[in-house]
Amino acid sequence: MKQFFALILFAFLTISLFAETLVLIPVKGLEETRSLFNDPTKTVHFYRDEFVIATIKNDGADHFITLDKNPWQPGISYYLVYIDNTVDKDFYTSAIAHRATILHDGGWHLIVSSNESRYGQLPPAKNDGMVRIFQRPARLTDGQLRVSSLKISEPDPFILGLFEQVNTDSITHRVQHLEDYGTRDAYMPMSIQAQEWIEEKFLSWGLDVEVMDFYMPGGPSSDNVIATLTGTEYPDEFVVLGGHYDSISWSGDAPGADDNASGTSGVMEIARILSQYTFKRSIIFCAFSGEEYGLFGSAAYASRAAENGKNILGYFNMDMIGYLKPGNTMMTSLIYPASAQELADFYTDVTALYLPDFLVIPGNLIGGDSDHTSFNNNGYMGIFPFEDINNYSPYIHTSNDLVGPSYNNEEQATVFTKAVLASVVTMAEVAVPASVEESAVLTTVFPNPAKDYITIALPTDQKATIAINDASGKTVKQQSIEGSGTISVTGLAPGTYFVVITSGGEKKVHKVMVQQ
Repeated sequence: MKQFFALILFAFLTISLFAETLVLIPVKGLEETRSLFNDPTKTVHFYRDEFVIATIKNDGADHFITLDKNPWQPGISYYLVYIDNTVDKDFYTSAIAHRATILHDGGWHLIVSSNESRYGQLPPAKNDGMVRIFQRPARLTDGQLRVSSLKISEPDPFILGLFEQVNTDSITHRVQHLEDYGTRDAYMPMSIQAQEWIEEKFLSWGLDVEVMDFYMPGGPSSDNVIATLTGTEYPDEFVVLGGHYDSISWSGDAPGADDNASGTSGVMEIARILSQYTFKRSIIFCAFSGEEYGLFGSAAYASRAAENGKNILGYFNMDMIGYLKPGNTMMTSLIYPASAQELADFYTDVTALYLPDFLVIPGNLIGGDSDHTSFNNNGYMGIFPFEDINNYSPYIHTSNDLVGPSYNNEEQATVFTKAVLASVVTMAEVAVPASVEESAVLTTVFPNPAKDYITIALPTDQKATIAINDASGKTVKQQSIEGSGTISVTGLAPGTYFVVITSGGEKKVHKVMVQQ
């Protein structure tokens, strides 16, 4: 009998020794967060600038907030649910009381557990209002972009030429098309129809496309659509931009014009334009689903990328870009954690250079979240240029999230698209054909961008052979001149070309945009 009780005691002590506790740990800065990631006694699952959520071996410390003992039981899910002044907290907590447990009330957020294997998908409380906390460990970037060529001092004519190709009508037409599905709730058939349409568009632009399935607790859902433009020199270095195409509404249809047909259309417009060119680094265009239910699609993609060691240099999120409160100044609230400061500074500098009248104001989104968080929690830097954080569309998640009342400013959607485009291209770098070498040949080439002709000005009596190469290096025009001369570009497809000037055995290259 004594031996039996000894075994019972031993088993109890063993269970106690290895028991885990899910906790919320307030933090006061990035270094404190980093120290928690580096602590072998803790497994961090999620972080914000204000706190981390982690599993520890015990809950003995006073500054830990205990959420759940012996967590991660089969079927149990954990969520960070955002609450703001648009939410009746008492109504929401009463509505989910039969299926969820409130583990912590932080005022502007709740930590909730739910047996979704029994009750299905937990509903959010508000727009962009929920993040699923996964058992897998989070990762924290070291904050280094590791791109040597990001110092810019003057606008690149190539990027200015790309701006001319950004088509405001095309952006709006795609927003309207997505709105016309009626709903793009991730669990509805219309969302799958939208997914198939996005895939078709990416394929029509010659991109490599993956339709990525992922788990959703409410059953089958629409998938991520991932398109890739492979880099020519550093194909294993990736610049990523994306936005979610799913929508949700508290009642009636979920047309989701501003949230987030607008950002999806911006991503697609950038993909349409950049698919015509080659870049040194690979560019990935993402249309995520499942964002409205807890960032499921982006979390699946970013965690897979991290597990595979994918070298993502930065992620640019496009979510709600088309609403401007009447009478207000166009601007963006730039949302990011402290760990993504370097990427935020990069975006701010690029935008100031190319769009000097577009205000970029650092913002802190207390009452919501978006897909950039999935990248930050998987060891990458992600930023979120958002509408005015204090005056974003009041129509989102209603049947009035429509072109007109909610997506009400085409010019702003165009400017947001240009800002991300300039940042992505600067980071990816346009590829100059490797066979072309520069030298000290003295030349001037104008106009740039060009429509009908290009003028090449040489020193008096200097002779040269002029070749115009397309982005692949193929010569499409060739001519000899002396002193100066013009070459017609009529009939050339719009895009980037390289004017190769050969004189006296030396070469000089000028990058020129040709427009219609």
